[in-house]
Amino acid sequence: MNMTIHTRRRNGFSFVEAIFTIAIIGIMSSLVVAAISNASRDAHRVMARQQQASVQSALTAWVMSQTRVGSTAQVRSLESVRTTYNALGTTSARFNLLIPNPTSPDPSLRAGFLDQTTADHFLDYTTGTDRMKTGALDNAKQYLSLPTWQSGDFPRVDLINE
Repeated sequence: MNMTIHTRRRNGFSFVEAIFTIAIIGIMSSLVVAAISNASRDAHRVMARQQQASVQSALTAWVMSQTRVGSTAQVRSLESVRTTYNALGTTSARFNLLIPNPTSPDPSLRAGFLDQTTADHFLDYTTGTDRMKTGALDNAKQYLSLPTWQSGDFPRVDLINE
């Protein structure tokens, strides 16, 4: 008796193998998406820190420029400069000290302490609020504040989480 045994060749995945493969791909893709999302958030936070440092540097330059009276050798006290700064009661008013003012007779105020593009970027995002923002700060859910200059300290720029 001649018996032929037919063996069936398996081509492809069984249903269970396909489900497991899809599940593994889904898990791996969710890990990749989470990693990219965190990288984006981290990039916005780094930009926010850089913008804070830029405004802090401009504020320091403004203070130093105010200690001289014009082009004379006379020197203004830090107390006098602090009084001028604190008289401006809002972050926006204090920020305006740093941007170029083409009508000012003082050359350093005319040029400003922040470049016009940076100043415009802040001004575009800071409308109707006293929170200094940019696109990066907005995406990082943070803003800059220029608080009252305390005696015995130096003026600072605070980076605040919303």
